[in-house]
Amino acid sequence: LNHKLKDIGKARMGLAVLVDQENCLNFLGLRCDICYRVCPVLDRAITLEQRLNPRTGKHALFIPVVHSEACTGCGKCEKACPLEVAAIKVYPLDIAKGEPGKHYRLGWVEQQKAGKSLVAPDAPHQYNLPEGMRYDSGKGLSPSDAPPAGTPPGATTGLPRALQGGKL
Repeated sequence: LNHKLKDIGKARMGLAVLVDQENCLNFLGLRCDICYRVCPVLDRAITLEQRLNPRTGKHALFIPVVHSEACTGCGKCEKACPLEVAAIKVYPLDIAKGEPGKHYRLGWVEQQKAGKSLVAPDAPHQYNLPEGMRYDSGKGLSPSDAPPAGTPPGATTGLPRALQGGKL
């Protein structure tokens, strides 16, 4: 820790991770919230997510959620946890937080970099469809309005050629 830092938000000593949901008092339906209340970055690094208690069906659970972008890794939450072995631990950043592989692309990030959509707008869809059929987006297959090339005049589309034009 650099003692010249004046802003706790710039300290990145590690990252808190809720490692024991089975014993965390909040997950058991007991109102603890100590990790949330001792956090110096109150209501940003750790928030409480309200969920229905599945055991009772009527009461709320207030589940602590750590937000990595705001957690400084100070360790106050771990030290204050009332369990014999803390349910929340602070780990070094490289252990606590992974990163997606280099081969993954997040479309919304790439779109923002490009400044436009990465998908060609209004590109005609190309499908291998049965003769005389078309694909309507969201509706599926339907008979084509225009007869396929080579259809005799007056022939019914969607029928085998042997049955088109009244010939058998």
